[in-house]
Amino acid sequence: MKLPEGKNRLDLVRSGLGDLNTKKRGRLIVALDKLKEDPRNERKTFRRLDELATSIRAAGLVEPLTVTPDDTPGVYRILTGHRRFRAAKLAGLTEVEVIIRDPEDELTRRQKSIISNVQREDIGPVEMAEALRQMMDEDPRVKSQDDLAKLIGKDKSWVSGMLRILDLPTELRREVGTSQLPVPYESMIRIARLDDPHQQRALVGAALGGASHKEIRERIDTLKGKSLTTKAAGKSASPSPLTKPKQAYATTVDTTVVIQSHTDELSKSRIVRSLEEALKIASGN
Repeated sequence: MKLPEGKNRLDLVRSGLGDLNTKKRGRLIVALDKLKEDPRNERKTFRRLDELATSIRAAGLVEPLTVTPDDTPGVYRILTGHRRFRAAKLAGLTEVEVIIRDPEDELTRRQKSIISNVQREDIGPVEMAEALRQMMDEDPRVKSQDDLAKLIGKDKSWVSGMLRILDLPTELRREVGTSQLPVPYESMIRIARLDDPHQQRALVGAALGGASHKEIRERIDTLKGKSLTTKAAGKSASPSPLTKPKQAYATTVDTTVVIQSHTDELSKSRIVRSLEEALKIASGN
């Protein structure tokens, strides 16, 4: 390949003009427009991009992305670091350092990605549950939940609990999946194993409101304890405060606004009216 006058090969690589796919392994500086996101990446919600972008502006991208050569000449497909890639663009970077990995078949790549995300809880519980379900549906090595558990290094009860999250009402899954506040996997597993949708909604609201896994576990244990006591006594239990519907809204100013109903109903119109009245009270009007 004849180089343009005044250019060396590094200049071509950094500008994305060279045949980048001649380099199959190692480290490289690559223009952001030569990187391609994996359309099957498990992560669907990218939390706190602004904070990460601010950090990148101040200290640079500390951890390189990992990529593999794409079918398109001169382009690399991202394996890990989709959030860092988006934050780098937001921070105004035009190029980043990457680590090039050997190409892998799709099933192996997805298995490694899921294992990595399981170990770090790096994506939300709903996204992880959907990825596990997809793996069960598409991976010929997976005939049962036990097979999937062995493949990713977890026990069967954990896999069963994660898949149970997909049985939650669609609205609750959407709220958890799009929340800017991460919810621990174990919290969602415990919530999903409850049979009462009102309790599930209240506990999801508490989790999105910042309740820790320990708090969620204690509330569920309390609910189960009350249920057992009532059954043994043959009496009707008084309504638990957790059965009252609640809605939490994470804001961009590091606060969460929680609307808790005093009845068993919390419609969208009541939420809006509650927010409007709370705003008047807070502003002193």
